[in-house]
Amino acid sequence: MLELAHFLLSMTGFGLPLGILLLMAGRVKVRNELDTITRVVAGFCIGLVCYWLIGYSLFRGESVFGLFGLGVGIFGQIEIDYRVQELPVLFLYSLPCILATVSLSERGSFIGSNALVAVTALLIAPIVIHWVWNGENTSSGWLAARGFSDHTGAVAVFVSAGFVALAASATVGPRHGRFPLHPSRPRGQSPTLHSLGVIIMIFSTAGLSLTQVTSIEAMPHVLFKVLLGASFAVVSAMLLLISQRTKGAAMDVMAAALAGAIALVAFAPFISTANAALIGLFSGTVCIGLRRILSAVEIDDPGDLIATFLAGGLIGGLLSPVLLASKSQQLIGQMALQTLGVIAIALWSFGISYIAARLLHRYSLLRVSEFDEARGLSRTHFGLQSEMDFVIAQSLRQNNSLQVVNEDSDKSSPLAEVFGQSVVKMRNETHRAIDRIQTLIGDSKQASALTSRIRFAEDSLKVKAEDIILLLEGTLNSESTTSNGLEFRGWLDEALQVLMEPTLQDLEQFSRHMPLQAEFDEIENLVVAATNSVARTAHQIELLHDFSDAQVEGFYSRDHSCDLASLLKERSSLLKTLAEVRNSPIQIDCAAEAGLVVNGDANAFSRIITLSVEGALTRLLGEEGQPVRVELREHSSGQHIVYECLDTGTALSARQIRAITHPMATEANLGDVGLRQILPLMLVSQLVDAIGGEMTLSSEQGLGTLLHCRFRKSYDSTGKPRSKAA
Repeated sequence: MLELAHFLLSMTGFGLPLGILLLMAGRVKVRNELDTITRVVAGFCIGLVCYWLIGYSLFRGESVFGLFGLGVGIFGQIEIDYRVQELPVLFLYSLPCILATVSLSERGSFIGSNALVAVTALLIAPIVIHWVWNGENTSSGWLAARGFSDHTGAVAVFVSAGFVALAASATVGPRHGRFPLHPSRPRGQSPTLHSLGVIIMIFSTAGLSLTQVTSIEAMPHVLFKVLLGASFAVVSAMLLLISQRTKGAAMDVMAAALAGAIALVAFAPFISTANAALIGLFSGTVCIGLRRILSAVEIDDPGDLIATFLAGGLIGGLLSPVLLASKSQQLIGQMALQTLGVIAIALWSFGISYIAARLLHRYSLLRVSEFDEARGLSRTHFGLQSEMDFVIAQSLRQNNSLQVVNEDSDKSSPLAEVFGQSVVKMRNETHRAIDRIQTLIGDSKQASALTSRIRFAEDSLKVKAEDIILLLEGTLNSESTTSNGLEFRGWLDEALQVLMEPTLQDLEQFSRHMPLQAEFDEIENLVVAATNSVARTAHQIELLHDFSDAQVEGFYSRDHSCDLASLLKERSSLLKTLAEVRNSPIQIDCAAEAGLVVNGDANAFSRIITLSVEGALTRLLGEEGQPVRVELREHSSGQHIVYECLDTGTALSARQIRAITHPMATEANLGDVGLRQILPLMLVSQLVDAIGGEMTLSSEQGLGTLLHCRFRKSYDSTGKPRSKAA
């Protein structure tokens, strides 16, 4: 009866790969769900094949110096009589293999992932299990022979699985858009599947623990200890989240619960109930800590399985055997042995998997392209698409087709075409000049060095030109431009023409001078000058794009609060760098280090500060002028915060000031008012208005230009000014 119970309970080990399948299916995007499910199934099957052919021999055969076994499988007797007590190892064996592939979910190549699974199944899982396997006669591993405590090899498997997944994920890098973390970003498509997978895995770990009991009467008590450990892990996670005053995530709780159950797999039948609770408490805390550490160092952990398996394996391997020790000397010795064993398992697992992953990644076999990652791996690898993904894709196509109704969005901008032709002409002349250099210069080394520099400058020109074309299309066809109406679109077309005209003239002039240039060193200078001209124009068009966004009501939120003193202190290094680049002085004055809190979007305030200084530095004539002075202070009324930027550069005319404060109302030609000079201040004016502030601008020749902005203080629910941003 007991043997039948052990057999049935051993079969619950199948819940571990099944639970991972459900958990990952709930945590990935819809377009990657079928690929992820196939990964788990493939990882389990590859592990099973390797287990029969080689793995069983390596962990269960006659030990060779305690490092690995031989004598069965393809190394000897192919027919093996498996015993009931070895069935749990069959399911545990597949876990490092599965984690090797699911750690690459949503960005890993299917073939490369399976190659890493094979390496794990052949060189990692059977070796570490053999080390801790306490077999008869000569089949014990070197750790087991020294007294390392690990029943059924669970500690070795979970620690190994965690480090294999860590090495794979660290090598391939995070998913695009995964970091930095945003609380509002969706984390998977089915919390139900995720929770169901965790529950199945917890009961599966309990079943594997029950296979070690010697009587059926003891089984309920062991089951209770596993569930109690998982529950205490949840309690520790909740207490930790509450103490940090952060909103607790369901994923934290689920990961902690699973870590608590994993830590008790090997030792639940042999420890007391109080010790089980203590182990669960430590496991949950360590799991939350590992999740935070992995996020801080930007290591992607799909499904939180890396943190979960590492926390459960490490606490189970280090703490549980120590709690079983009765004497102090035995306690210290056992602790040292367990630590040595865990370190050895971790180093072997991480080292082998990291080397294999680096080799695969070097030959571009481990990660898919950014395009394939964006469209989904289910379609990339198998040409499959789930019903939900199909519905979402159809909805997006319909929305896109409605937007294409705008006639300007389905054809390239004429300005972009003219600019593209000018860049092509410039690059063609550059290539002819390179051919001329290689023909006329007799010194091959000198010719090679010169042409290399010119090609490098030409590549920079190509990149900057592509930026301008993308910015032109993005600005003209953006949603904000469409929503601002036809009048704004006409103004925008004129502004882009004014901004592009100097660059087009420069490219035309440089293209004409290139064939006539006798000094070959000057050819490089011409290409560099063209690149700088294009880069300046790209920056101006980017400002124009932001100007279009600022025109949209509600684009910048007024519901947030921002500490202007802290923000100015943070941006001061950037402002000083801008001044040093232009070889101009700057003075930043702010009486308070913090506490000047106003309502508005922090990004808008940051842009206001940077652009006001940029506009002031542009107007400075040289080193003889006074420093640009930036000041932030509290208004005398106590209800507002004042920001001022003063410069002694070229004064602004009355027409320029009207164009800055009322860009749509001015009747002057944008080229006549110096759009390139005043565009930063135009954007500042729109940003101040967008977040509910007030701006005045005064300028006198010889005295300078003063930008004065006033923002209302932020108040809390009691009517008192805030001392820090909410």
